[in-house]
Amino acid sequence: MRRMLTVADRVEIAQGLKAGWSIRVIAGHLDRSASVVSREVRRNSTKTRGYRLVHADCAAERRRRRPQVGKVAGDEVLRSRVLADLARSRTPRQIAGRLRLEAEDDSVGLMKASPPADGKTVSHAAIYRFIYALPKGELAKHGVLLRSKRTRRRRPRRAGERGAPIVGMRSIDARPSLGAGVERAGHDPGGAR
Repeated sequence: MRRMLTVADRVEIAQGLKAGWSIRVIAGHLDRSASVVSREVRRNSTKTRGYRLVHADCAAERRRRRPQVGKVAGDEVLRSRVLADLARSRTPRQIAGRLRLEAEDDSVGLMKASPPADGKTVSHAAIYRFIYALPKGELAKHGVLLRSKRTRRRRPRRAGERGAPIVGMRSIDARPSLGAGVERAGHDPGGAR
């Protein structure tokens, strides 16, 4: 499925708004979710002139280009905590769960050899993004070895994409019928008793 809106999509949105169409009608016309169109109009409309195609496209391009620093990389406290916990062979899910628990419950103490996080939390997905954004060899320098032993993110499968094929696979239509011509023991097909 497409993720980003294209210039052609923005043209359709601008024309639909000019014609007085609702957000849902425009979304249906583009075969997109109404929330995608609503967010696009809200983000890229000006106060005085409303939604303008050129302004919207330029603003979206600026947002894509800006340097994006992740939550873990941008916060030294979280960075040191995550690296320390990774070095102790904790998974990103365990780290995120423990940070959340420490932030919510004051009676929960720090784990052994973990620096304080000052009540900050982070999701496991943000930790994985931090890990995979590190330069090659950086994890080893900190003494970190992921349980999966993967240093690069795997490409996610698209919907409907299969894994390795099954060797010698036969269609269900090509298989012999189990019920045809098989008589059960002790059953008289004639119905006589």
